[in-house]
Amino acid sequence: MQKDHEAEEYTELFLTFSSGMEAFLKKAVIVALAGLCACQIILRVPAIRAYIASADRYEGVALDRSGER
Repeated sequence: MQKDHEAEEYTELFLTFSSGMEAFLKKAVIVALAGLCACQIILRVPAIRAYIASADRYEGVALDRSGER
C-alpha cells in the first residue's frame, strides 16, 4: 500500500516536472528558430554581411562559364 502511494506521488511529480520542461523546450526551440531566421535575413544584406561574415573575404571571384560551350 505504501509503495503504491509512493509510486503515484512520484508519477505526479514527474508529470509536473516534465510538463514544465516540455513548455520550456518548446519556447527554446521557437526562440532558436526565430533567431536563426533573423540571422539569415540579416546576412542577406551585403553591407551588414561584410562586417559579420568573415568568409566572404576568402571566396574570391566567381567563374563565368556561360561562354565555354
